[in-house]
Amino acid sequence: MKKVIHFSFLLLFVSLFFACGNTNKHKDVADIDIQTPENTLDWHGSYEGIMPSADCPGIYVLLAIDTTTYEMARKYIDRPGIDISMGNIKWNSGGDSLTLLADHRTYRVDGGTLNIGEFQLTKVNDAVKLPKLLMSQTLKNDKSGENAVLEQYSVGHRHLAKFYFDDKIYKLKLDDNNSHQKEYSDGKVKLLLQKLDTNKPQWDVHPVFIDDKDTCRFTVLSPVNEIYIAIGDRVLTKSFDVLYLNGEEGSEVKLLNPLYKYCFTLPQVEASAKTAEYYNNGVVWSSTLGGASLSIGTQTYKYSIESKY
Repeated sequence: MKKVIHFSFLLLFVSLFFACGNTNKHKDVADIDIQTPENTLDWHGSYEGIMPSADCPGIYVLLAIDTTTYEMARKYIDRPGIDISMGNIKWNSGGDSLTLLADHRTYRVDGGTLNIGEFQLTKVNDAVKLPKLLMSQTLKNDKSGENAVLEQYSVGHRHLAKFYFDDKIYKLKLDDNNSHQKEYSDGKVKLLLQKLDTNKPQWDVHPVFIDDKDTCRFTVLSPVNEIYIAIGDRVLTKSFDVLYLNGEEGSEVKLLNPLYKYCFTLPQVEASAKTAEYYNNGVVWSSTLGGASLSIGTQTYKYSIESKY
């Protein structure tokens, strides 16, 4: 009788052992994460590239993406103005593509690139926000000489602005009913901006701020666009759309051309009343009142100013 009982306990123990083993085996398989760009790659950061366009040489794009949000800057080459937009991102069920919800574009994530069709954005750094120099316009009060900062951006279909002036921050909304000029307001103050005109030089654009105390007229200091055309026999590319950015964070220049899948972004290292020099990784851009030179290694290329925005 004791042998039968011992044998029964042995069978029960063996059964429980294999049952637990099978359970753990299935659990391990279920717990294995599927390897996707979303959960394996360091995809957070800033990406840039130049998109093709039917009605201009190309569109420069700088896209900064965080865990759930994005900020994007777009600059139509050979045209004035920078468009800033922001919103949320969503991954597809496969974890290999993300969609900019407000922009309605889906990018396939592949290592250090974001791809949409044949167009590709390349990761340039780990910043998850756009640089302030690109987001902001620096303005000067024509009366007092005091500086102000303007940020214009869109969130979905809402066009908004932040105006930093006289130690205050004004959060404003665009009035879409005004067809002659941009008018931002919060019900108490107004900021009037002339709409972009490629035939009008940028230094002749004067934003107007109106509150219950005064009307202030401003001159745009930054950013400044200039188109440079190659001169001489030594030619790297025929032209550059050059974007000068200045602010409290410093100064830099962006050299845009659709022949390159990226742009030259060079911090300012020297400046005087008539010249400025920008340098990064062996590339030097030296600008003067009438032109500029681009040096890459031992090669130097000369450019003259064709037009200013």
